[in-house]
Amino acid sequence: MKPLKLPKEEKDTLISDLQEHMENDYGVTMGNLATEQLLDYMIQQLAAPIYNQAIEDASKTLMDRMSVLEDDLYAMKISKKTRR
Repeated sequence: MKPLKLPKEEKDTLISDLQEHMENDYGVTMGNLATEQLLDYMIQQLAAPIYNQAIEDASKTLMDRMSVLEDDLYAMKISKKTRR
């Protein structure tokens, strides 16, 4: 899996949000560099588990839809008519 690269604007917003969170909830003031390094570390640690969960969710959704499609196809089968 290649490293996750966020757009600059999105990363800047996350840095700002993280700084605000740390200040408000923990009373910790962090500079931009320290916050960016923490964010990069968190992304590195969380990327694989979040990606894998997304794959699992997509797989379940696909299987559910395939099941419905299979049921629809079965319902479309033409039964053999018998003579009496």
